[in-house]
Parts: sequence; structure tokens; C-alpha cells
Amino acid sequence: MDNRDIFICHASKDKEEIVRPMVEAFSQAGITCWYDEAEIKWGDSIPDKINKGLKISRYVIVVFSSTFIEKEWPKKEFNAALNIEASSGEVKVLPLIVGSEMEKKQILNEYPLLNDKRYLPWDGDLRKIVEALLLRLKKGDVDSLTGYKTSGKNVGLRIPLPKLKRKFTQRDKDLFLRKAFNEVKTYFKRALTELESSYQEVQTDFMEVNNLKFIATIYIRGEISSRCKIWLGGPMSSDSIAYQSGLFNLDSDNSYNDLLQVTNNEQRLGFDPSSMWFGMPRNSREEIIDSKQAAEHLWRRFTDNLG
Repeated sequence: MDNRDIFICHASKDKEEIVRPMVEAFSQAGITCWYDEAEIKWGDSIPDKINKGLKISRYVIVVFSSTFIEKEWPKKEFNAALNIEASSGEVKVLPLIVGSEMEKKQILNEYPLLNDKRYLPWDGDLRKIVEALLLRLKKGDVDSLTGYKTSGKNVGLRIPLPKLKRKFTQRDKDLFLRKAFNEVKTYFKRALTELESSYQEVQTDFMEVNNLKFIATIYIRGEISSRCKIWLGGPMSSDSIAYQSGLFNLDSDNSYNDLLQVTNNEQRLGFDPSSMWFGMPRNSREEIIDSKQAAEHLWRRFTDNLG
């Protein structure tokens, strides 16, 4: 039987950004992987293939994300791996948690067992994950100065490559902006729900004005404590997400308290906050932020005066 070092349990939405780069990194490090896309062929029985994959794999990396907890298949794979761990008495599950601090908290609340395990947070640093896995598998030598060595061969992740400048079209910006706005909208819906469930005296309201605009309200003991309007496009630039709090006109979008403008660092698209909020973390003022950081930035601003 073709045994594997790792079985990767994940939600399909995390495949492109996390799982595929991870599989490539493991391959370069000499770590064998069971990965559904490579193993399950057209016409195969999915449960049979997954059962075999779990059986022949030494460890199961579970990629926990906000998407993961909404999907049934990954949860079934995780439960099966936990059962194997419980019956064997040996470590089987290696948790990798993806998302913002709020999303991590939600995942840990959903799966209290994870509080008893050391997990790794996903920050895009594949080198860190490879190193931890090599130590776990006791494969090759890990040298903190020169990098990884597996069977005498260097792992390709350590090669410093030059950063080539990328050019972004208006379509690239439009697609990025639309996706980012939807992420902000989803983040606020979940955050309002969590806030209300955490405090008895708090009620919240989310009103989607249209596909490009929404209003969020927080009531404390029945009185408005914070209200904001967030919309796509702003008075300064259409390539932006605008934020306004306090008293505002629903139909007039000519003023704002914060504006997240689409920009790039010649490598990737991101947002440049207007720096009109004194509570903004210093690192956010010095570099562009991604869509998840943009959502958290706006939420922190929205809730800054609560309490």
C-alpha cells in the first residue's frame, strides 16, 4: 500500500490560495501528500477514496476556516481523523487555522477540542509550516541558518527570487474591489451576529440598501450606540470603499469618514486607508492592506467607541 505522510482536509474555497501552494511546498520538501484533487478521478467513489486516504496517511492537516465550518464533507473527514486519534492514542490531527482574529475565535468556539491542541495560524509563510512538519515527521535535518535539508537536497522554497513588477488593469481592480466589498459585507453580518449573541443588552441590525451599499447599527439597551454606512465607490474615487458613521443621508454619498482606495505595491492589489482614524494600527498606515484586513479595519472603527 502506498503510504503517505499527510492527508489534507479542507474546504474547496481554500484550495487555490492555501492548499495548492502547500502541496507544492510539501512536494519540494520530500513530504508525501494525499490531496483530493490529485487522488479522486472521474467516476471514483468519493467516500471510498477518502477512507483509503485517511487510512494510509500518517497525519491529517485540517485547514480550519470560516468556510470549513459551513461544509459537511470536511467536517466528516475531521471527525473520522479524530476517531482514529482517540482509538490509537497517537497524534493524528494537525490543525491549521485560517482567518482574522475574530474568525479564529469563532473556529475555536465551534471546536473546543482545538483548545487542547497546539495549532498553527496561517499567515502565508509556507516555510514555517514545512519546518514544523519536518520536525513532526522527523525527516531530514532542519538547520535554522541554512534552511531545510531532506535526504541531502535543499528545499526549493529557500531560493530568493526577484520580485517582478506587475501591471494591473482596470478590470483587475474592478474584480478585486467587488470581491473585497462582498467580504466586508459578510464580515459585518457575522460580526454583528456574534456581538449580539455575546451581550444581552446589545441588539444589532444589518440593512442591505442594494448590492453596493449597506447600513449597520448597534443598539445598547434599545438606544443607537453606533451606526455606519458602507458603500462601493466614493466621492474621491470610484475605485474605493467608503465609510460614514453618525448622522448621514441614506441617498447622499458625497461625504465620508474613511475611504479605502484600491492601490498596489507592484506585486498585489490592496487598499490604502485614508488615515482619518487615529485608532488605526500603525502598520496599517505604512503599507497596503488586503480585503480581510480592510473588513477588520472598518469593523474596529465602527466599534471603537463602544463600551
